[in-house]
Amino acid sequence: MTIFNPIEIILKETGALTEACWAVRVAYRAQDWVLLESWRLSKLREAALRSFLFDKSNSSWLGGVLSVRRSRSRAANLDNSCSRVYAFPEIGEGQSLLLVGVEEALSKDAQQIWRVASLVLESAGGTQEQTRELKKAVSELEEIQQELQARIVAQREAESRLVQAAKLAAVGEMAAGIAHELNNPLTTVVGFTELSLESLPSDSGLRNDLELILREANRARSVVRRLLDFARQREVLKARADINEIVDDVVALTKHLLLTSHVRLELFCGAELPWVLVDRNQIKQVLINLINNALYAMPEGGNLALETSQTMRHGSPFLALTVRDNGEGIAPEILDRIFEPFFTTRGDSGGTGLGLSVTYGIITEHGGMIEVESQLHQGAIFTVLLPLEN
Repeated sequence: MTIFNPIEIILKETGALTEACWAVRVAYRAQDWVLLESWRLSKLREAALRSFLFDKSNSSWLGGVLSVRRSRSRAANLDNSCSRVYAFPEIGEGQSLLLVGVEEALSKDAQQIWRVASLVLESAGGTQEQTRELKKAVSELEEIQQELQARIVAQREAESRLVQAAKLAAVGEMAAGIAHELNNPLTTVVGFTELSLESLPSDSGLRNDLELILREANRARSVVRRLLDFARQREVLKARADINEIVDDVVALTKHLLLTSHVRLELFCGAELPWVLVDRNQIKQVLINLINNALYAMPEGGNLALETSQTMRHGSPFLALTVRDNGEGIAPEILDRIFEPFFTTRGDSGGTGLGLSVTYGIITEHGGMIEVESQLHQGAIFTVLLPLEN
């Protein structure tokens, strides 16, 4: 059976979690400070710590911590890496303290973690009641660690969304200028082509060529309109809405397209979902973009599922709108790029690479998120998360 010291484990795990330099238990006995269990206390640090403890002002400061039973900190250059020492009183009315050396001041969360650790160090390895207290404290430490990890993940996701939003803003500004420059000559081409067609006899050999010019010019104008929609800062008109009603409206609009594409639609609308504050037209555009994206991934037909539900992310409630297809899927190497403006795998079939960028911009503007799961030849799952009011 492996024998271990629970105090040393607590010092080690808490120190690693809070990025401390070192930690040590000290006790005031017979008018002298005695060093007990420690973590990362080298001989040099131990010598410097003893000098620190024997200094009258420091000893008086530590005595104040014991008397008021509250944690304190002060500057103390014990070595080159640690500039501050924290003192945490242990449980009860004993004369033991937990000293922690840090490179920079501890955050409030880190201080709370050390307070929890200090409350059980004296009881570690004691009676059954003390052991229960230790297990409870360890459980609290684990909960705090999980909360910190969740905050880190949330911060990274927020940073990623911020970078993506900055990209969209920069490209949108450029796209607006290009679109305006292209729109005027395209309007002229379309107008004069239509006039020419009206003046030509129906059996003219030039008619087919002019009709081709007109079709391509109109296609170019459609791309320009998408560019303007992508770049334009439109006012968002938010109102409380039933997400299931929005889904029903979009299904009615796309029903014929789904039938002609040989795609079977399945609806899974959650019951009694809370209403969400959104711009109805923009959310419809998001859903239409995602449906079109799924149809392109299923050129031979397939299954498309739409689902609405309520979920939690990072401790906050969200309304989830999920679009799931069983199409070609997305290659792992391009999964991180699908929301970039003008990035498309359908350039040869008229794809502009703006649909998902517009979708991302709308959801970000609503304070939401988009999650994507996909594997090649196994389909894709897009989940739109819209924040719910508390």
